Amino acid sequence: MFHQIEITTKCNFRCFYCAGRSMPQQHMSDEVMRDIQERLTPGKHVVSLQGEGEPTLHPRFWEWAECLISKGYVPYTITNGSRINAENADKYLPTLGVSLDTVDMAEATRIGRLKLDTVLDNLDRLLDRMGKERLIIHTVDYGQPMEALKLYLRARGLFRHVVQPLQSKTDYAAHYPVHVISSNHKQHRAYGVCRYLKKSPMRYFDIAGVELPCCFIKDTREYPGRDVLCRQMETGEIPKVCEGCREIPDGPTYRVQFA
Repeated sequence: MFHQIEITTKCNFRCFYCAGRSMPQQHMSDEVMRDIQERLTPGKHVVSLQGEGEPTLHPRFWEWAECLISKGYVPYTITNGSRINAENADKYLPTLGVSLDTVDMAEATRIGRLKLDTVLDNLDRLLDRMGKERLIIHTVDYGQPMEALKLYLRARGLFRHVVQPLQSKTDYAAHYPVHVISSNHKQHRAYGVCRYLKKSPMRYFDIAGVELPCCFIKDTREYPGRDVLCRQMETGEIPKVCEGCREIPDGPTYRVQFA
């Protein structure tokens, strides 16, 4: 069972597609983390300390990673790479994800992914310390050219590359610049239950410790519970907290065009 814990919503980047920048900016408290740890599924499961912020900004990040190891879990995270400590990463993280959308300095600055030169330097340090097999590169596909990025990764032997489309949920898309959606964007019904509800591939805990079926629900005030979401989707209704989500069968997808 994959677990994900959103330990912070604070970030030192301004990625245009990130819903976290409009969320209250805060770190998870010790009390909430202790409560979550008591609720984790027993066993050698992966627990990712990751949410809408940069995880390494949390002052207890490495301490919590070490604590998870002591309890038999496997810590993981996805970092923007701007301030990662390669020595600690090697010590506490069997595998590490690094978010990288482009290797073009101007493009990175334009989309809010700052300090690209620092990120690339840190990635080389991680390679030297951890090796290519322990690193996973995560890229958001918003329509940017990717050949230079792929060549860059190939030259360094980084073949573990996960590319994901933009999240089309309305609370994400509200932050996007001029955008174009696919031809099925007029869909008004759910054609089946999404995989996060049907198969439960993860347990996700938000910044307040609320457990949700996925990491895409950002406003828990109108979250009615897993069972209610399932019933709504089974009747073809799209729940309010799921509007526009790409995980809904036959849901919309986005590609961005900048003015």
